[in-house]
Amino acid sequence: MAAPCALAQGNTAPPAARSFETAPKAAGARYPLVLAMPRTYSKQETMGIWGGYYSHLAQCANVSLRNQVGESLEQTANVDVLPEKDLIEAVKSGKAHLAQVNPGLVPQIVAAGQPAPFAVPGNKATGKPNSYKLILISRVDSPYRTPADLVGKKIAHTTPTSNSGNLAPRALFPAIGLTPEKNYEVVFSNGHERSVMGVMHGFYDAAAVASDLFSRMVVKGEVRGSSVRTLWESPPFMTESWIMTKDVPADVQARVKKCSMSYAFPAQLQKLLPGNDTFVPVNYQRDFATVLEVYSKSQAAVK
Repeated sequence: MAAPCALAQGNTAPPAARSFETAPKAAGARYPLVLAMPRTYSKQETMGIWGGYYSHLAQCANVSLRNQVGESLEQTANVDVLPEKDLIEAVKSGKAHLAQVNPGLVPQIVAAGQPAPFAVPGNKATGKPNSYKLILISRVDSPYRTPADLVGKKIAHTTPTSNSGNLAPRALFPAIGLTPEKNYEVVFSNGHERSVMGVMHGFYDAAAVASDLFSRMVVKGEVRGSSVRTLWESPPFMTESWIMTKDVPADVQARVKKCSMSYAFPAQLQKLLPGNDTFVPVNYQRDFATVLEVYSKSQAAVK
């Protein structure tokens, strides 16, 4: 097991923000797993959304989830929420053992020798995994009604490594007459939420964003769905999934996987992820087919 490294972000949040529920410890010492999360939400929001899952794993799988400086998440809410570059490095190097990973990062992590994701939010009754679409949005009161209307305009991408926020638009937009940097100006916003709000405030004419992240903003009341026009949408993509690195012992991996599939999403999480009530297994080649297509085209473009 790799030693923890100092990649924790910011100051330790007060434990009251979200801590594990008190429960009897399982027999035997808990196996330490370093957890890394994407910087989709703040530390406090991340613990509020996923803290129940962390607690479930600790009790069911007999593991001790920690941040990268070795602090137990049973004692602190200082969960590591990492920018994409640091998250990729932590997973590739094995400094993180369990991580939630955005779909665009998965092919390069697998190419670096780490296992494919083992779980994704889904529906227990149907076995269907959660998915999202790349959507091209503008303000509903804008003059833009089709992708062709955006030629010569300014379109927000999120970050260079984001699947829906950059890689997928570069792979898929040329087919709808929008080749980045040729037919329109690319502006990196540094996040899906920033892209959406930039459109709403008139900083960008349009934005390429993930439909599920946009829907979460609507659920949280950060934007009204009726204020946005969708000009185009892609086929479905796999959403955020969970990876365990290869250095985790096989018996621990088996426990974590089994316990993940038995986790029933609480009402708050089901509201955030409509139609999803648990984790379902991942079939990498099938479920990530669209992501792998985008990755292949992106790799070919840089050669």
